[in-house]
Amino acid sequence: MVENAENESNCDMSGTWRSIESDEVVLRSEEEKKAKHLWKRSKEQRDRVSYQMQWVQVLEEISWKLASMETSGGSESSGGEDSEARRSRRGHVLAELLQTERIYVQEMGSILTGYKDEIEKAENQHALPSGLAGQADVLFGNLHELFTFHQEIFLKDLEKSISATELVALCFVEKRETFFRLYSYYCQNIPRSERLRETLVDTHLFLQACQQRLGHKLPLAAYLLKPVQRITKYQLLLKDLLRYSDCGSMSAGLQQALDCMLVVLKCVNDSMHQIAITGVPVDLNQQGELLLQGSFLVSSETKRDLRLRIRPRRRHIFLYEKAMLFCKPAAKNSHNKATYHFKHDLQMSQIGLTESVKGDVRKFEVWRQGRAEVHTISAPTADIKRAWVERIKRVLLDQLKELKGERVRQYAQHHRTLIQTSSWDLGPQKERPQPPSNPSRTGSCDNHDEPCWSTDPSEDEEDEPEHAPVTEAVGLNGTIHRMVQFFSVSGSTQANSTFYVSQY
Repeated sequence: MVENAENESNCDMSGTWRSIESDEVVLRSEEEKKAKHLWKRSKEQRDRVSYQMQWVQVLEEISWKLASMETSGGSESSGGEDSEARRSRRGHVLAELLQTERIYVQEMGSILTGYKDEIEKAENQHALPSGLAGQADVLFGNLHELFTFHQEIFLKDLEKSISATELVALCFVEKRETFFRLYSYYCQNIPRSERLRETLVDTHLFLQACQQRLGHKLPLAAYLLKPVQRITKYQLLLKDLLRYSDCGSMSAGLQQALDCMLVVLKCVNDSMHQIAITGVPVDLNQQGELLLQGSFLVSSETKRDLRLRIRPRRRHIFLYEKAMLFCKPAAKNSHNKATYHFKHDLQMSQIGLTESVKGDVRKFEVWRQGRAEVHTISAPTADIKRAWVERIKRVLLDQLKELKGERVRQYAQHHRTLIQTSSWDLGPQKERPQPPSNPSRTGSCDNHDEPCWSTDPSEDEEDEPEHAPVTEAVGLNGTIHRMVQFFSVSGSTQANSTFYVSQY
């Protein structure tokens, strides 16, 4: 009995050990599967881990440099938690700026080597999509020039300056002209590139092969948008740096850098609108710099029929140094891009400006000589209206200044005296103000150092004189006219005027 019990016990034990051994085999098998699964993670996941490690390394390096530089400089108070928090956040933003700049350069390089170089290889010409041969410069624009600038200049400047926020800001300020030139050209080429890509289709076998070799998840079109996204990203990063900066030279430098990049972004945006104008009979390159552009409601009337006022129409106005273009917005195309049909233009040398219109703080007027043609412009907001009025005034003033100096001194011998044929009717209870008796103010418009602007030379059509007081300087090459209105304020006589320059 005992022997049988022992045998049964041995059998049970051996069964137990076999069960344990099988469980261990199962466990080892599961562990091996997990290990293999971890080992066989996709390249993308491993790259992500590597990227995060690089990010931490860069962040630690920048934070350490910032702490050592700013603490040794004594610019922070000892033990100020707010200063430490701002410094830490600045470190994060600077790390993001530097790391994303490196990624941006890497992506541009991959596009050039993986697509452009392959397209230009002689042995690949037979495999190219129809219409792509010889069109690489259209497809990629000046991407190679952008890549060279960022890789060889801007990235190196950032790496040298990353430990000092003020030096990082200076990198943007010093390179603002290059940013504007390169990115304006690239963005203006985008419509041509898109039209070419429409004929190629990203699913073409050649482009697919290029994409697979690079390991890109997205097609070429997505990567060609990287420069547009990057130029927009800079101002966001600079805003964050400014938010976490300390007062003094750091904030001033960052504000200057932010202003520069906002101007670059605005100019790039304006240039994109400019290339969307169709049917322009004038050479836009001869109209000077594009100063402003925007959408307005515009109503027009002519002196020949003051009763006929064209109802307000939506117009997109482009303000250049030498002309104002009025365009009709068209329906957006298949790429969701705006286009504008040219309607008419006004030469800046032939217009007058009415700064305010009764009843609406958002309205102003521009008009031709003698108000023969008046355009009442309604801005979306009062702030936009003020910005446009100030810019137009500056253009007119600049024109006047250009005619001063030697040419105006030559005109002096031909100056005509002030001619006043009529005046504004200010009502039966008010004395009609008289022009100042100072002859120096009637001899030439050049004697006004600080020109005033008419708030409304003719708000009431019935009170408008047939001829406004005019100061006229006549010379061989042009004529300067100044419209002058005198009015009474608190018992004193003041002059408020607007001018236009004709035959310039």
